[in-house]
Amino acid sequence: MLEDGRVLKGKIAQVAGVADDPTDPRPLAGEVKVTPILLVDDGLRRTYVAKADVDPGSPPTPDDGREVKIRPWQNAAESGGGLVSVGPSLAIEPWDPFGRRVYHMQTPDGPLSIIQGITEITPRYVRVEGLNGARRPIRWDMRLATSSISPEQLSTILHQAIDTDDYEGRLQIVQLYLQAERYPEAARELAQVQTDFPERTELKDNLRQLRQLAARSILSELQLLSDAGQHTLVQGLLPRFPADDVAGETLQQVREMLNEYEQLAARKEQFLTRLNEEIGKVEDPVHRQLAEAFQAEVESDLTYNTLDRTASFVQLMDDEDLSAENKVALAMSGWLLGSTQAIDNFAVTSSLMEIRDLVLEYLREDQAVRRARLLADIRDLEGGTPERVAQILKLIKPPEAIPEGSERSPRFYELGVELAAPSGPVRYLVQLPPDYDPLRSYPTIVTLHGHGYSPELQLDYWAGGLDPERGRVGQASRHGYIVVAIDWLEPHQVEYKYSLREHQAVLGTLRDAMRRFAIDTDRVFLTGHDIGGDAVWDIGLAHPDLWAGVMPFLATAGKYTLRYRSNAPHVDWYFVDGELNGTNIEDNAKQLDFYLRPGIPATLVEYRGRGHEPYHDEIQRLFDWMNRRVRRPPPETFDCKVMRPWDSFYWWLEVAGLPERAMVAPAAWPPKRGQRPTQIRGRIYQNNKLDVFHQADRTTVWLSPDIVDFEKPVQVELNNRRIGPANRFISPDLGVLLEDARTRCDRKHAYWAKISEP
Repeated sequence: MLEDGRVLKGKIAQVAGVADDPTDPRPLAGEVKVTPILLVDDGLRRTYVAKADVDPGSPPTPDDGREVKIRPWQNAAESGGGLVSVGPSLAIEPWDPFGRRVYHMQTPDGPLSIIQGITEITPRYVRVEGLNGARRPIRWDMRLATSSISPEQLSTILHQAIDTDDYEGRLQIVQLYLQAERYPEAARELAQVQTDFPERTELKDNLRQLRQLAARSILSELQLLSDAGQHTLVQGLLPRFPADDVAGETLQQVREMLNEYEQLAARKEQFLTRLNEEIGKVEDPVHRQLAEAFQAEVESDLTYNTLDRTASFVQLMDDEDLSAENKVALAMSGWLLGSTQAIDNFAVTSSLMEIRDLVLEYLREDQAVRRARLLADIRDLEGGTPERVAQILKLIKPPEAIPEGSERSPRFYELGVELAAPSGPVRYLVQLPPDYDPLRSYPTIVTLHGHGYSPELQLDYWAGGLDPERGRVGQASRHGYIVVAIDWLEPHQVEYKYSLREHQAVLGTLRDAMRRFAIDTDRVFLTGHDIGGDAVWDIGLAHPDLWAGVMPFLATAGKYTLRYRSNAPHVDWYFVDGELNGTNIEDNAKQLDFYLRPGIPATLVEYRGRGHEPYHDEIQRLFDWMNRRVRRPPPETFDCKVMRPWDSFYWWLEVAGLPERAMVAPAAWPPKRGQRPTQIRGRIYQNNKLDVFHQADRTTVWLSPDIVDFEKPVQVELNNRRIGPANRFISPDLGVLLEDARTRCDRKHAYWAKISEP
């Protein structure tokens, strides 16, 4: 087990680097071999992590060798040519009933077609080898996740490999499904075995146990969907939960889930009923009118996701010492600020409703003059303090509407954003999860396609293929993630250029999506394939404060990625590649070894016998990894390398006018001899002090309660020289707060004040 809770199973080895041969651990003569990297080989892939990331009380689980292995006979090629590299496929034919197919690929010598056959099936992977019979037999040992083969195809292949009358063989199929935790399929197979071998009465108990395991797996899935906010779906499925041969404990858990939903529904109804009653008792007609407007809003928007905002009202609704206006104020302020900050003063609460509407108008407004008027109006209202406005910002809906006509199918949108020069217009796609609620924040995947692919395919990878009626119901929908796929490439672009336009396309699109969709800014993950993987590697290093994790597929480190690697410890990394993706892993070995050292949470996955492809097999493990991660808070210290003028914002520090001698335009790469990155350093001290070191012309230090205590003096030093007000007291500024929320769009962590120099 790793420290983040993930469990790795397989054969374990310790290596000095990713290019090492784990089967030859002998050091060179006179060498003391240091092996800081742990390799776990599960037969399908090799997973590399730093040994320091292993939970010392729970080492990785070794392969006990007891997995079921079913070996269909195939005429595997034992001689002939081998493969050094596998590029993108031209076409892959479907499996036939005997587990054979033809794989068409492009090679430097032209198209090549290879006959493949499944020679081994395990719960985790299938082994696919090149077969004799073609004009040029090719030796090729490829591994695929067993889950990547459709259930119907897998069943057909297994039953071709095992004779129908082979009782022990049929039980091997059941055991394979069981070890793969595919309990419904195991139960169906065992039921068929029982039908085919009626004299085997002992199977009845086994079938009952399997049905119980299947029921528990269904219950776990319902819990996952519930945690992802898909309450409508779960409520529809719970009454249809299978009860035959299911343990009483499991059925009791189902009843408890049903009861929880019934209680939530009752709480919602109780709140709406009592709110209506209290509003009816409000004597002041103006106050009653405001309360009725609130009632209409909450009846429309109240869901199980926001029900906790009603807690203060529900707790005190029977308090005879409170007037109807006091109680309605608790409901209104709890809705706007959260239940823990609810107040019973109706005058202040009514001003908060007005402030909320003005804040939304401010965030939408393009004209500075109009924003200045709105800011003045907010300041004039009784509740217009930075503290309360900051809390309102966290709980409001996204300020911008989803454009009309942009929905292409259920929860699938095609949008565009006009970015500053040199970017211009950028198209992007968004897939929302089922039961999307704009008042609930969702983890989000930002994904970039590679050369020859499209953003639609990236959306398919993460969210599943598009069904015109049901939409996408893949893993992102299952786990409750928003997916944003950016059409970031220029026409005919075949490589990543490390340019301002590409950075703007990603960051500008993300900000536009944050204006329109309920994105949890603490759980945004950046990922890409092929040259999209090159891009996210670079952008993740250049802007490490934005991401909860970065997942480059098939990526190559180049240019700035090599010079910025000291920025890597501030974000989590997950690299995916293939053993036959040319020499990509060997070429990047030095960089990958750096990431797999202590202090940089990184994982590298290398698929056996696989080349340049999307790697759908890894998606379950990727969501397991993402579900355990949130963006880190501002570090106590950071020291970031910079060689481009637009890489200028790190957590709470923004600079401009970076030294020309350290800047290198992408088109002018490589740097001149002796040319080095400039450094941007920041440090947060416990005594409300911030230190900044850099060589730029201008500095902006952004402040929030996450960084400093505004009730105490704040000391800021730039290159060992104090800057800021003479008395060192810095007051939160409502204008700074709102403008930062409007421009950066991180309403969850907006800055309250800033110090600029000069």
